[in-house]
Amino acid sequence: MYFNRHDLINGRCIRRKPITAIFFVSLPLCLWHSEVMAEWHGNIRLLSDYIHRGYSKSRGNPVVQAQFGYQNLAGWFAGAQTSQVRFDDQPNNDRAEFEARLYLGKTFTLTEDLRAELSASGYLFDGKIFDHDADYAEVYAALHYQDWLSLRVAIAPDAYQRNANVLSYELNYRRDLLDNVQFSSGLGFSQASQLLEQNYFYWNAGISWFVTSYLSLDLRYVDVALSGYQLEPITGTRNQEFYPRPQDNNFQFSLTLGF
Repeated sequence: MYFNRHDLINGRCIRRKPITAIFFVSLPLCLWHSEVMAEWHGNIRLLSDYIHRGYSKSRGNPVVQAQFGYQNLAGWFAGAQTSQVRFDDQPNNDRAEFEARLYLGKTFTLTEDLRAELSASGYLFDGKIFDHDADYAEVYAALHYQDWLSLRVAIAPDAYQRNANVLSYELNYRRDLLDNVQFSSGLGFSQASQLLEQNYFYWNAGISWFVTSYLSLDLRYVDVALSGYQLEPITGTRNQEFYPRPQDNNFQFSLTLGF
């Protein structure tokens, strides 16, 4: 969920500060149709590594991502995100190199400071991951206090089609240091023993610099208490098992161009 610092008032788009969210900058388009106000936004992002809950989806290599989304005043939001991917299954000729994530959800205002959110995502891949079809769905529930504290729970009933139920819990904190500089950090716990043979914590902390309303830079430290994997001595793999590369004691850099 992205926190946009602007209001839609009387059919106009009113910006407050250029800060929007971690790794996200957008210049919303305000449209009036049938007396319903809607917002469209998107971004293109360059990441030094595609790190997802403590492990890399790109083998530690840079990736390019793109996202396009919609949100209206009723709280509904939807969109799509695409990304390059590369897992440690390089000997497989039909390995996935592209990921698309489609999402749909709704935000509910509980009080002046508290919001709830329900959403679902579908992950689609252009090939196999560790020699398996890997398309899967995930559902989310979240609570947001103002714009600086969030708690989210995610459930993937059949993650990567591995007959594994994975639950993830995340607590995220944001604080504006300047009008265009934000500190943010996150702590997560993944119940992934059915998928990765272990449950583990992961965390991050970093600084986002919103250079303009269109451009942001982010530098982030990421770490994980996810143990390595014992690979087969001959092939250097674990056959068809799912073993993404853990990313501990690492720094991630991102550049985002929003529109």
